[in-house]
Amino acid sequence: MNKKQLEIISAIGSTLIFVVLLVGVNVGGMVQKEYGFVAAMVIFIVVTSMLGIKLTEIPDN
Repeated sequence: MNKKQLEIISAIGSTLIFVVLLVGVNVGGMVQKEYGFVAAMVIFIVVTSMLGIKLTEIPDN
């Protein structure tokens, strides 16, 4: 796999993780959904940041 394919797969994967987290917040019986939405956003930002850091370490071919 080259770097471009890894970037595309990581973008799609992190977006799917975010959608699953949002659906989980809506389906789950949380009393205060606002905290769930904030937690989902924080998890999404952390995942995309870590993926971005790891992708910068991969050399371009």
